[in-house]
Amino acid sequence: MEPWVYIVLVGAVAIVYALRLPARTGKEDSEKKSLKETEAALELYMADIEHENSELLKLVGSIKTQSQSNKAALQEEIAVLREQVGELQKSLLLMDARLTAEEKGLLQLAATFSREASPGHAEKPQGTEQATEAVPPVKPRPVSSIKLRYPRLFELHEQGKSIDSIAKTAGLQRGEVQLILQLAQQEESVS
Repeated sequence: MEPWVYIVLVGAVAIVYALRLPARTGKEDSEKKSLKETEAALELYMADIEHENSELLKLVGSIKTQSQSNKAALQEEIAVLREQVGELQKSLLLMDARLTAEEKGLLQLAATFSREASPGHAEKPQGTEQATEAVPPVKPRPVSSIKLRYPRLFELHEQGKSIDSIAKTAGLQRGEVQLILQLAQQEESVS
């Protein structure tokens, strides 16, 4: 081969290489550009996630403080209710003591009245000496403490109301009403 052919061939190879070189750098530029775009997108995504996380932390913090304040308010309310229950228990004990004292007073009054009304204490008119028959003293019936405690319940029962309607009206359970009525019957049968 002749030397000029070698020169032409080397020139052609150089031209082809030169043509391919810009294409190769264009691919690298596009790859770098797409890599930068991907990095930018990831950075935006991470920034969004961090922002959402900070908002979520704020929300959790506010929920926590709100639940703590609600808990404190409920504990205060429980303390107040406990005090009220204690006061109600004290007043209930006082009322029971008063009721017991009133029952004793009524029983003593009834006993005194029955003694005064008995024929042994009655004065005999002067000048009459008739034989009087011995009348047994009337035994006073004890006052039913159950009936005194639940007057509305017994009033409804005497009106012929059913146990369910009595329970609903009195604000008691059906079993409680039955128990109260049974206790009253036992008190009456004992006396």
